[in-house]
This record gives sequence, C-alpha cells and structure tokens, in this order.
Amino acid sequence: MSYKQLPLADHIDQPAGDSSRIQQIQHEEKPLDRGLFASANALHVAISIAAGTVMCLFGYEQGVFGGIILGRDFLEYFNDPSPATQGFVVSVYDLGCFGGALLTLVVGEHLGRKRMLIIFTIIMGAGIVLQTASHNMTQMVCGRLIAGIGNGGNTATAPVWHVETSHPSAKGKAVVKEMAVNVLGFVISNFITLAFSASTTELQWRFPLGVQLIFVAIILILVPLLPESPRWLLARKRDDEARHVLSLLNEHNAQEEFEQIRTSVRAEQAAQGSWSQLLKGGLATRRVLLGMMLQVAQQLSGINVLAYYLPVVLHRSVGLPQLTARIAASANAVSFWLTTSASILFVDRVGRRPLLMAGAALMALAFLGVAVGVGLGFASPGSRGPGIAATVFIWMYFTAFSTGWISIPWLYPAEINSLKYRTKGAALATACDWLMNYVVVQTTPPGIHHLNWGLYLIYAVFNAAFVPLVYYIVVETHGLSLEATDRWFEQNPGWLVHKAELSGGSNPAWKDDRGLGGLDTADDHEAMMAAFEASAADDNASSGSESPVTRRGSYPMIE
Repeated sequence: MSYKQLPLADHIDQPAGDSSRIQQIQHEEKPLDRGLFASANALHVAISIAAGTVMCLFGYEQGVFGGIILGRDFLEYFNDPSPATQGFVVSVYDLGCFGGALLTLVVGEHLGRKRMLIIFTIIMGAGIVLQTASHNMTQMVCGRLIAGIGNGGNTATAPVWHVETSHPSAKGKAVVKEMAVNVLGFVISNFITLAFSASTTELQWRFPLGVQLIFVAIILILVPLLPESPRWLLARKRDDEARHVLSLLNEHNAQEEFEQIRTSVRAEQAAQGSWSQLLKGGLATRRVLLGMMLQVAQQLSGINVLAYYLPVVLHRSVGLPQLTARIAASANAVSFWLTTSASILFVDRVGRRPLLMAGAALMALAFLGVAVGVGLGFASPGSRGPGIAATVFIWMYFTAFSTGWISIPWLYPAEINSLKYRTKGAALATACDWLMNYVVVQTTPPGIHHLNWGLYLIYAVFNAAFVPLVYYIVVETHGLSLEATDRWFEQNPGWLVHKAELSGGSNPAWKDDRGLGGLDTADDHEAMMAAFEASAADDNASSGSESPVTRRGSYPMIE
C-alpha cells in the first residue's frame, strides 16, 4: 500500500487565524444550494428512499419466483420443468449475486458508490427485461443470472453508501432497518403474485417480473441527484468535495465531523492486512471464521427454503389449495415484516448469544412441527388439521428468525473482526452467504419432490445443532467496543468460550463510562494511527491496493 495515496491534507494543522481557514468558514456561512432538496433532512430522506428501494427490490426478487413457479400458465409455457430445473432457474440468481459482489471488490473503490449503483442498476434492469420477455428457459436463466449480478453489486454498495452519508446518531440500527425494508419487498412480491394468480394468460408471470422496472426507474432517477459518500471522497484525496458534501448533509458546521471521518479513513487505510497474513491462522483467522460460520448457519437455518418457495411449500407439501397457499404466504409475509421491524427495539439491548440460541431452538421446534404436519398430511390426505398445524409452525419459524437471525449474522463480521481485517472478513462472510444461499435454493424443489417431510426434518436438525454451536464457540460482542473485543481475544485464545467471561456489559473492567475498553495498553485505533504516521513519512512507498467494500460489510460497530 502506498501511503502517498492517503488523504493527507496540508491544511489540517493550520492555526485558526490562517487565511485559508477564514475563507473556509466564510464559504460555510453562505447559503448552500441543495438543488431539489430544501434542507439537509430532505436530502437524508431522499438517500434513504434510494438505498431502501435497492433493498426493497432485493426482497421482491427473493419472493417473486416462489409465486410464479406455482402458476399453471408458467409451468405449461416452459414445458413443465422438472424440480431440479425449477431449483436451478431460481438459484442461478444467487450465483449472479455472488459474481456481482466479487465485481464490487474489484471495481467498487475505483468507481465510487453512486456510479456503482447506477451501473449495477442498469445491469439489473437488463436482466429484468430479459426475464419478462423470455420465450424459453434458457432466456429466463440468463435473465436471472444478469439480474443477480446487478443485485449483488447493488446490495454490496447501497447500504454502505446509506451509512456513510448518515448522521452518526442514525447508524446504529441501520442493519435492522435495511432488513425491514428488504422484507417489505418480500411482502410486495407476495401480494402482486397473489393478485395475478387468477390470470390464465402470460400476464400471470410476466407482470410480476416486469413491475420490478418501477424500482429500477426510482433508483436511476434519484441516485444521480444525490451526493457521493464523503468517506469515499476522502479515501480518494478529494477533501474539498468531501467537505462540501458534509456541509450539504448537515445544518450546522460540519468541520468536526469532517476531521473525524478523515482520521477514521487514515486509520483504516493504514491498517489494511494482507490475505496471506490472514491465511496464516491465529486469532485473526479465528475471528474471520466466526463471521463466516454465522453466515453459513443463517442459510442452513432454512430461511430461503421458505422465503423463496413459501407458496410452493404450502401448496405442494402442506396441501393447501393454491389460492389459499398464496393468501397464507402473503399474510405470513406481512407478519414477517412486522416482527422484523419490531426487532429494532431490542436487537441492541439483548446479547447476541441469547438471541441466537433462543432463535435456533425455536426454529428447530418450528421445522420439527412442519415435518410432522407435512408427514401426517401425506398419511391422511383428507385431514385439514396437519396442514393447519404446519402453517402455524411456519409462521412460528419466521417470527423466531426475525428476532435475531435475520440481522445478527450481518452485524457480526463488522463487530467480531479487528479494524485490520474487518473488510476482508465481511467479504468472506458475504461470499459464504451467497454460496450457501445458492445451495439451499437449488436443492429445495428436488428436496420437496423426493424427501417430502424429511426435508424439513433436516433443517430442524441443523437448527438444533446451532444451539450448542453458539453456546460453545460464538463470542458475545454486545456491549464491547472494537478495542475491548481485541483485548478479549488476546486473553481468550481458545475456541471454546462457554466458560469464559463473555459479556462486556457485566464486567466493568472491560468498559469505561463511555462503553469503551478501559485498557492499560494503547487501543487498536491509536496503534493504527501510529503505524500510519510512521509509514506516511516514507516517500518511497509503493502504490498499493484498494479497500474492498461488500454487502453490509462496512457498517460501523454497533455499540
């Protein structure tokens, strides 16, 4: 890495009376031109709408195909594809998302947040058009793959852009809010496929696919009007532009926030660790693996067995009539959105481990209930009781998942990894999520077809196994600052943590009155700044690597 690339502005140490500083203050006192937006608050609302539309579109895509492949017209139009083919046309989207996220690692820091969103939204729009106009399964698969690439890039960028342009006080619950908007898209897809389920023409599936272009249009209209991330601008040494953006996003003097962000960018760039160092093993590798493990566990919990295929599960497995299955799926989607939104109230009040263990236990019980209900339904086709019971247990699963498992696996990589490996840890965790998402979505239709109730029993076993896994291995990060987390790992090098002091909140030695680690040694931030200052003096440093950004991977620590 070249430290000559870092944003070293030569005016940072100038005295208050310096003429350039006076000019800067005079500039800040002039009325700001925010274009179409009357105030900083209006600008923040517009950014939230744009980023939220990206996540809403992602949620819509998760739910739309489960309603489409249930329709008779769709199946007849594509010559009654086999369960394996149905699984592939749905899951290939996740392979595209994986590719889009990897592209973000390669070009994201060069292009910036806004240009990335515009480019990947155009790619996603092209995929949506191809799906909507498809005349054979090959075209549909290509459209799904292209749309996935666009979505992978968008979901790697939009939440990061949203957080980096938000007020510091608004960042803490950003992940859960993004998940709530994501689930809202899932709700919309269920109701649209329900509304068009009665159609006996191609409109039954072409409209639910094509209506996604409305989301695309909103993104492409709003994003060009909105500011670039000030953090990205500072990382590219565009200090004046970053200061101007911060002035647009604040109603008060933004100089203090500007200095804080610039200091943070310096520390992060100075702290970048190499992949070779990470692969050597040790505490850094353990911490990265913990984040990856939770992302894998989230997918193996079975959420996308139900999220992608809920109408199919309710119709083919539970035995509900097709219309009833669609109505039940839509009602469940609304409940899922409400419980996810409600989790904002307690996700930062309850420890990560209790939420994960309690959620996994309830999800295991729910899938066991689904397996029993489906099995009894197959044994007694004329009985409605087993189907009703299975539907209730599916609702129970979504409720349990929304209380912790929907958000904590995304929070955890940012919380568990040190500053040096936070971005790489998030990248690997994201890759695990998309790959396991593909595996689960690909295997579900054949699983429903061949295993019947046994498929749900498998996921009951997975969830039951997550309870001891969390208890013995997962470290509690709630209440710990980044520096306190570093210190905890240094004092607890073993993988088994069930006998260790886990809660930062219960041990006052870990925290001072601000919630920061009260340690005798210099904290991670101070060490990184020292390394930066030492390295910045070297004028012969070679040009270096970029800082990759991944889906939700750059969210700040949730204190």
